[in-house]
Amino acid sequence: MGRKDFERLPQQERQFLALCLASVVLCGVLAVFFAVSTTEPAVSGSVTAPLYQAAVVDLNTADVQALCTLPGVGEKRARAIVDYRVRAGGFGQMSDLLAIPGITPAVLEQWGEQAVLSGADE
Repeated sequence: MGRKDFERLPQQERQFLALCLASVVLCGVLAVFFAVSTTEPAVSGSVTAPLYQAAVVDLNTADVQALCTLPGVGEKRARAIVDYRVRAGGFGQMSDLLAIPGITPAVLEQWGEQAVLSGADE
C-alpha cells in the first residue's frame, strides 16, 4: 500500500491503521525494554541456582506436577509419593518417605530445605 492508496482510505480507516502501527511499535519497544537488563542484579549469588531449587514443595499437599520439581523426582516417583500419602494419611516426618520404593536417605538429603511437611512432627 503506497502513500496515495493510504490517502484514499476513509479517515476512520486511516486512524485505525495508524493505531495498529503504533501498537506494534509499542509492543516491540516494551519487549526490548523488559527483555534487556541494563544493570547487574544486586542480590547474592544464590539467585544463580536453578529456579526449581528456589521453590519449596510441601510433601503433604503437593500434586504430581509440584513433586516433579524436586531433584531426582520424575512422574513415576511423584505418583508413588502421592499414592503412599493418600494410603498413609500424610507424612508425619521426613523419614516416613523412606517406605516408598526409590526414596533413600540420599534422595531426602538432595531435596534439602526444598521439601517440607505441613503439620509434621517437629
